[in-house]
Amino acid sequence: MAQPRAQSGFTLVELMITLAIIGILGLATLPGIFRNIPTYRVNSAAKVLASEINLARMRAIARNRVHHVTFDLAAQKIEIWEDDDNNWGTANALVKTLSLPGRFPNVALDYNPVTGVDGAAVAQAASFGGTSSPVRATFRPNGLLADPGAFYLIPATDKGVRDERMRALAVGRAGQVQVFRYDPTSNPPWEEYL
Repeated sequence: MAQPRAQSGFTLVELMITLAIIGILGLATLPGIFRNIPTYRVNSAAKVLASEINLARMRAIARNRVHHVTFDLAAQKIEIWEDDDNNWGTANALVKTLSLPGRFPNVALDYNPVTGVDGAAVAQAASFGGTSSPVRATFRPNGLLADPGAFYLIPATDKGVRDERMRALAVGRAGQVQVFRYDPTSNPPWEEYL
């Protein structure tokens, strides 16, 4: 005689209990995830923009032409330009545009009034030497930066409220890009990050 085979599997009660536990754990972690989304976005923007600035420098070397990285604070965009005649005013070809609102929602080229990475008070979201309209970092064909400087990123909701999620990208004369995060509890308040 054939013996009946034991069936394996889950009962409906076991499945419902498992789903309830997963749901409770999900609800417990959800606020933490939402609270950290602005930090993730500003860190992601800092990484991408550091890479783009490095690419602009490498492109200047490879094409043996001056390249400018401009910071449009009103439109919240960064543009990379190739300059054929080494004169900012004429014959520039737009290479790339990075729109912060389109690519990194709620991340802004902005700052809170704190001490900057250079030790002076931050007076604007981007500053590179004497450039003003537009603020720009200029890479020479040898890869050196005409005027070193820095720019700042912050979650738009943190303006005037929180400083610790602010990031600074400093570009040195040799073209190296360093990313810093603001920590009001340390001295100096900026520490290298990423």
